Amino acid sequence: MPKLKSNKVPHGQDILNPDWPDAKWDIGGLFVHDDNIFQLLDQIQNRYDCILPITSVFGCYNVMWQGGRTSCTSPVHNYGGWTPEVLIKDYNNRGIGCTFTFSNTLLKEEHLSDQSCNYLLDLLARQNFDSNAVAITCDILSDYIRDKYPNLRQKASIVKLASEMPKRRTFEYYESLFEKYDRIYLHPDDNLNLRLCEKIAESGKADKYELLVNEKCTINCSIRKEHYDETSSAVIDGWHGMFNFTNVDFIHNPGHPNSICERWTKSELRSCVLSKAEFKQIYDLGFRNFKLQGRDAPWGFVNYNISDWMVEQDTIAPMLNF
Repeated sequence: MPKLKSNKVPHGQDILNPDWPDAKWDIGGLFVHDDNIFQLLDQIQNRYDCILPITSVFGCYNVMWQGGRTSCTSPVHNYGGWTPEVLIKDYNNRGIGCTFTFSNTLLKEEHLSDQSCNYLLDLLARQNFDSNAVAITCDILSDYIRDKYPNLRQKASIVKLASEMPKRRTFEYYESLFEKYDRIYLHPDDNLNLRLCEKIAESGKADKYELLVNEKCTINCSIRKEHYDETSSAVIDGWHGMFNFTNVDFIHNPGHPNSICERWTKSELRSCVLSKAEFKQIYDLGFRNFKLQGRDAPWGFVNYNISDWMVEQDTIAPMLNF
């Protein structure tokens, strides 16, 4: 006879997923889902005496350096009058870093002086919090930020990898990125390249990588780079001015997207979302830093993925999904 579940729920660290209890998470939703993230953290701590292992949140207003997604609708009600500076401090006071997604693919020298971007960069860097970071695509921006704030952590973005090496990325390529970058977001396609993951683990640098586990795009998508460029163009061309932190859309470019996402045209292909067995293989190699996307999605999507990946599944996860 199968064993019945206990009539008591886990408590403390026991509420975390027992298959990967030491996993740490970078969550999409900065400047979008902040109220919900804070409420969830407080509810979990008050109810179960556990601090969820969220070490970073990522996202950005749609300023000129932003890329990857046009994600931020910046609803005023979402953060109750917080300024960007106060919001960064609120996360940092909880031990959570903020990663600005400065991952535009089309930046040139003329864009580096943009006042809105520099304003946000200054706010982030001046907190002097070790886990604050910027995710970068263009080396020209990396060099600019390194000269201005040499101690600010820089991450090589997925957008960078897809732009520079859209088809195949080698261990040697990833190693070369450490000449400029402190951390690397592994390309989602490479989560399934176990030989590559083994090489990274054997190098002793697994802790310097972050792996996106719920990427909705098709594996080996042939137009990923084009979509990133299209988004970057929309952000630059659609930018409305210095401190107008409003949503950027594609209205100015009615031909968007230039290509239809292969999620729709090649529905027979799987997405990059990892199965639990695939994730466990990577975890067992020694990787501990993982990323959940969601800055361009409703809170329900983010909440579902937190419950699906981060916590114990039998009793805690169902209680988070209501």
